[in-house]
Amino acid sequence: MAWMEGTHEETRTLPLPADVAAAHFANPERILAATKGLESHEVEGHTIHFILEEEDHGVVKFKADYRCTYTLDGTTVRWAPTGEGNLQQSGEATFTPNDDGGCTLHYQESLKIDLPVASMMAPMLKPLLGPLVAKEIAAYLDRIVGSLPTG
Repeated sequence: MAWMEGTHEETRTLPLPADVAAAHFANPERILAATKGLESHEVEGHTIHFILEEEDHGVVKFKADYRCTYTLDGTTVRWAPTGEGNLQQSGEATFTPNDDGGCTLHYQESLKIDLPVASMMAPMLKPLLGPLVAKEIAAYLDRIVGSLPTG
């Protein structure tokens, strides 16, 4: 087993008040709806237990099973792993009010994945996996932003 990591960071302008956008990003139903390949889940308070469908990348197969706790502090949403599982997801979304009634979102997230690969293969896969994980994080961000309420 080898832990691999990818990160993504970006800033966007949103046409919603900061508190509305932050509440959306902290809502377990919205988080789950934006999660690709969700096989099953359990919500316990602010913690979500995710089980994702198996992904087959030829060289390696991976089925994520992990827990992540979300907290909303004013207009900042933070998430962190509980320590359980084969994936560790952490990040922060900060929503700053703009003069036009909208807000600026600063989003950063990291994923660490415990892949079932031989230790000899890990150095070859690490440079490939980081950009792939970053692309998946950006796609999640597109999906959750796309589901923001309008008007």
